[in-house]
Amino acid sequence: MSRLERYGHGGDRVTASELFGLDPDSFLDFSANIVPFGPPPSVKQALKGILETEGLPVITQYPDPRSRRLKALLAERHNLTPTRIAIGNGAAELIELILDVVRPSVVGIVYPAFSAYTSSAKKRDIEIVPLYGEEESHFLPPVERLCELVRKTDLVFLGYPNNPTGLCISFDELKQVAKEAIRCQTVLVVDEAFLDFIPDGERMSLIGQIESYPSVILLRSLTKFHALAGVRLGYAVASPKWVKRLEQRQVPWSVNAVAQVLGEAALQDQEYEQRVREWVQQARMSLRMQLSRIPGLKVYPSETNYLLVRLEREGKTAAWLQEQLGQQGILIRNCADYPGLDERYFRVAVRTDEDHERLVKVLKQCLDEDEEAASS
Repeated sequence: MSRLERYGHGGDRVTASELFGLDPDSFLDFSANIVPFGPPPSVKQALKGILETEGLPVITQYPDPRSRRLKALLAERHNLTPTRIAIGNGAAELIELILDVVRPSVVGIVYPAFSAYTSSAKKRDIEIVPLYGEEESHFLPPVERLCELVRKTDLVFLGYPNNPTGLCISFDELKQVAKEAIRCQTVLVVDEAFLDFIPDGERMSLIGQIESYPSVILLRSLTKFHALAGVRLGYAVASPKWVKRLEQRQVPWSVNAVAQVLGEAALQDQEYEQRVREWVQQARMSLRMQLSRIPGLKVYPSETNYLLVRLEREGKTAAWLQEQLGQQGILIRNCADYPGLDERYFRVAVRTDEDHERLVKVLKQCLDEDEEAASS
């Protein structure tokens, strides 16, 4: 059977439908780390406004090639000038643009890591220097080794929080690595796509001090926290020099008008954001506790809206478990393709209590039936 993550990501319901013979919309998807309640009410209202405006101008007219209204809102939110912000068609586009602009000969990647760092570097035949976190430290590398990686490379990708572990190095350690990047003239790309889920996450970011770190490019996403994955919307924060070069390399109108309007609407719903942050803390704790009670699973700590889990049942793999769950309409992310992890690891998103109940029930059922078959 073909692997579910044939394109390197979770959330592929079409492939899941082909593999398991179920309707794509029928799956309970724990493989994609998206807020389960849907986008903010402000986004729904904006979408309604797009459809109800006579002539549908948002659809029939060209979008603003520089997303200036969205930039202005982000600049106000982060107390920055708009010249420090580049809007992209998701963080994935910005990763591609960064590599095209920086043109590094050697890229450092802290593994396990988001697959786009590796795939984007490999398609350009860029040498990759890996730094593997140790399981004993929950895959967080020592700051000394991070600084050493900076010295060896032209550009370093650092997940903050990391995907798939959901953990960050400390803010003091991040600043130490960023200062080393300045000294070595190495570009440090800090991927903050999931930082919004952490209470006071803004205080853990270099975004408020970005003028002091000219070698740092920060990546943010509006697709996870605001449930806009299908729209594709992200942004980079960096020096005006880097932003200008990124925009010069960008495909014209890569950020469509609908995405711009919905992004603008999402940023204005502060009540939604507070509700999500409060929800995710309780929901993650509850899910981790429930999964930890299942014999044969090791659940790692996380600060965001997903959990890394290791299957400790002898002879069984995450691919096996993924197939068992997929046949019953539940998707998980097999993490065997993350460098630094093996075939026992998988990731689950934090969702609603009802969704957790179903996941835990089916997980127990699969593992119990396997144990009974092995002992018979």
